[in-house]
This record gives sequence, C-alpha cells and structure tokens, in this order.
Amino acid sequence: MAKYSVHDIRTLALVGHRAAGKTTLADTLLYKAGAVDRRGSVDDGTSVSDFDEEERNRKFSIDTSVLNFSHKGKQVYLLDTPGYPDFVGSALAALSAVETAVVVISAPAGIEVNSRRMFTEAGKRGLARMIVINKLDADNIHFDQLLANIRETFGKGAVLFNAPIGIGPKFSGVIDVLRLPKDVPGDVATDLNAARSQLMDAVVEIDEKLMEKYLMEEPISAEEMLGVIPKAMVEGSLVPIFCLSARKDIGVSEFLDAVATFAVSPAQVPPRMATPSQGGEPIPIKADESAEFVGQVFKTINDKFVGNLSYIRVLSGTITPDKHLFNSRTGKESRIAGLLRIQGKSNTTVPEAKAGDIIAVAKVDGLHIGDTVTTAAHGPKLPMPNFPMPMFSLAVEPKARGDEQKISGSLAKIQDEDPTF
Repeated sequence: MAKYSVHDIRTLALVGHRAAGKTTLADTLLYKAGAVDRRGSVDDGTSVSDFDEEERNRKFSIDTSVLNFSHKGKQVYLLDTPGYPDFVGSALAALSAVETAVVVISAPAGIEVNSRRMFTEAGKRGLARMIVINKLDADNIHFDQLLANIRETFGKGAVLFNAPIGIGPKFSGVIDVLRLPKDVPGDVATDLNAARSQLMDAVVEIDEKLMEKYLMEEPISAEEMLGVIPKAMVEGSLVPIFCLSARKDIGVSEFLDAVATFAVSPAQVPPRMATPSQGGEPIPIKADESAEFVGQVFKTINDKFVGNLSYIRVLSGTITPDKHLFNSRTGKESRIAGLLRIQGKSNTTVPEAKAGDIIAVAKVDGLHIGDTVTTAAHGPKLPMPNFPMPMFSLAVEPKARGDEQKISGSLAKIQDEDPTF
C-alpha cells in the first residue's frame, strides 16, 4: 500500500520552447530529491530523461519522458516534454495527465513561440501554471525587461515568488519574495517591495477576508497567503515565477520546495467530466481513492524489450494487478500483467495505483492515446484530447521489393505513438 494519499500527489509537466533547459532541470530535480545517485546530463549522454539513442545523439527531447520522486512527504510525477514544434503532439498529450504546467523560459532567449503556445494550451485545459526563468547564469540578460515582457504576455497574475541575486556570471542565489528577509543583498536584480506588492495583489484577489485586510492596510502574514495560493493558481489568477539556473544548480532547491508547497493536488482541482456508457448528462470523475477506477491513456510506446507500453493517468479510484481493464472506446476487456511506475527508461512494479498516480501497463493490446480505461464493464468515457492537424505529407518507399509490409507495420507503430502523425 502506498504511504501517501491523493492530497500528497503532485503532477507537473515541464513545457516550453526548445533549448530552454527543461531536461537539465528535470535531471537536477531528480538528483536534488534523491531519486537518483548521480545527476544526469544531456551533454554527456547520461540524462535520465533523454534516454533514447536518438535523443542522446541529437541532444534534445523527442518524446515525453515520465519521471517521479518524493520530496517533503509529497509524491511528485514529472513529465519532461519536447520543445520542438515537430513533436508538439507529445507535449499536448502530457497536459492531459497533470494538474500543473511549468513553462520553462530561457532567460537569454526570452519568450519564444512554444512558450506562449503551451501556456495558452495549459490555460484552455484549466491547469494551474508556473513559470521558471532558467539560465540566469548566462550573458546578455536584461532581467527587468524580461519580467515586464512575461507580465505583458501572460498577464498581471504572473508574479515573482523569488528574485535573483546577481545576474549572469554573478548569479549566486535567490531571495524569497513571500518571506522577505530583513537583510537583503545589494545586488538583487529587481525591486523586491514592488514584487511583493504584485504578489499580494494576485493572491488576495480571490479571498474576500484577505482582500478586506489588504484594503484596510492591515498586515497579511505569509502563512495566511500560503493557504490561498493553490486556490489562486487553480482559478488562474496567480502564476508563480521562479528564478534559477538548472545547469549551475542555483535556485533548484527553492523550486523543489515550492513544488511540494504550492503545486496543486488532484483533490484541489475541479473534477473532470465524462459521458456515461448509456449516454446522458456528463458525470464528474472525482479524485477519490475509494471511487470506481477510471484512468486515461496519454502515451503509448513500442518498447523492444517489453513490447507495447501504455501510460495511464489514474483519475479516480484504485487499481491492483489482479483487476481487468475495460477500454470504454472499444468495450474490450484485457488482463494486465502488472502495474509499473516509470523512471525514464526504467520501471518498477507497484502493488497498486490510486487517484493521481501515473503508471504504465505492458502488452495490453488496443489502447490508444486518449482512451478511457475502467475496471468495470460499461464504464464512463472521457473526451478525447484535441491535437493539431498535420500540415504536410511525405511519401516513403522500400529499398527492397517485398518490404512494404515491414514499412506498413512501422508506420502503424509511429501513428500509435504520435497523435499528429
């Protein structure tokens, strides 16, 4: 039995433009949380997240990798998504498996196309959002201008939760804006009082009691604000911004603590709606461990060692390996050999999975991205995720006669794994 409840689960997707440092951040978070003994690196091919041979050769993510770690009593599932527009289908599918989207922005590059796109897509899905400004150790950074651009692009709810001490080669740490220290270093890169005022404006907006105290100019403690922050994130009025350098491991510990403290749990968000098997009005699928099991497939791969793997976000109830899975799209019943918790290319068997967990099942035929799975026949059906339409076509032909069947099988596998193919 798991030692954590649904209230202790955090699910996040790292999204954003290519070369923003998402995978380096993922590897550093795993190491800081003690999930791995050695910090992986994209540059030397040891990344836990970018484990595919093609990813290691090209040094960028091609598919979403599923990672997990524990920190301060919270079970965290981290999805590291590709930033190239070519692989946007994988990134969009990952959004259906999480409660929080973390938009990673490269400080020297600024806001890029996929930064805006993924922020918007996360908002359409009602996800809580965070922003990470990465690579603050790089040259040619104009921090105040970057911050102004972020607030102009993503709204006034995007506010600093910590501020950098020094910029570029002088970047040495971060200052907590929520709990401002008495002694502030002289080389903080922004106006801390203005930053805290913006933070309070975004938080008190959704709480009448805090708003009343704020208007009466009564002091509001950090503890009072802490109780409201997850609600403000769920409602979309607050988008915390965190500053760090994943490569230099500066500010990563503070962000890791923030994930445990501020990121929302499955129990804090509105339930997803599903259509009953017999039709009728949509019904809520609540993140309740004792309810009927309902999950949704968000990723499939064909692994050369274990065969086809289907990655499932558990939305409700609890599942054990002795249960049968029913595909709500096809009505087909399948046995499962076991439940797997995924760490990059590795996996471990688990005795059960509950609402909020992310697991994989092997060798269950007929599961596709977006399928709803239950342990009861005639279970409800969740809406299929929307994906962009492919914009160009390509023809392939075999090198040798008689290879048409091999090509056909390979194309079918790619189509299963990539919903935009």
